[in-house]
Amino acid sequence: MATTNQPGGQRTSGGRMKAKSSRRARSVRTELQLLRAACWLFSERGFHGTGIRDIAETAGVAVSGMYYYAASKDEMLEAVTRRVMDLLMSSSEETLRDIDDPAERLVVLMAVHVAFHARNPRAAKVADHEFQALTGDAREGIQQLRDAYEGVWAETLRAGVRDGVFQDRGSVARLALLQMATGIAHWYRPDGELSIPQLCERFGDMALSLMGASRAGRLLQVHDLTMPDPDLLLERVELSIEPRNEPSHT
Repeated sequence: MATTNQPGGQRTSGGRMKAKSSRRARSVRTELQLLRAACWLFSERGFHGTGIRDIAETAGVAVSGMYYYAASKDEMLEAVTRRVMDLLMSSSEETLRDIDDPAERLVVLMAVHVAFHARNPRAAKVADHEFQALTGDAREGIQQLRDAYEGVWAETLRAGVRDGVFQDRGSVARLALLQMATGIAHWYRPDGELSIPQLCERFGDMALSLMGASRAGRLLQVHDLTMPDPDLLLERVELSIEPRNEPSHT
């Protein structure tokens, strides 16, 4: 049971709990500031063009304080990339749940990939390109996450070929589909011609076309299938470390 404040400045157990909770909240906020700063700088200058001091100054954190969260900029890059891959995998798995049809699974995978790259362009660019600067166990760990994510795509394409829904385009099809959508991070603008849900539909149609998707001799399009709910999809791909604006300390 929590005690009340006592004369002479004795602290209560409730007060200690509140103090610890406050410190944890500050710690989480500081970590987010650092990851957003790292994400911004890595996407602007590249990993090799960014120093540990640059990240600390951009986040408004003392360099000495930053070492509480990461011992090096390599650890910051690994953390950014891991969060990207974890969210891509979890949002794909959630949205694919209870969907067995290969054509619908492909459309869902493409929608998640497109929405993620359109909504989180800086983090996506860091994970897609800068991760190659990692070495050793960090590089191997991230590569395993990438392989697992691509494995979901590969199995979906194989299932479609087995079911006679897709043409067999070989492994190059998976690479082409992923690379096609990955480029969105470089050119998509929210105030452009298409909204993210519209973009997902366009890319879904292109994915089906690339795989020659058909049933009973008729080519399939997205409007023949069930698309994920746009609001739910955007909620699932929201990445907390994506810097929505330029950090104020740059």
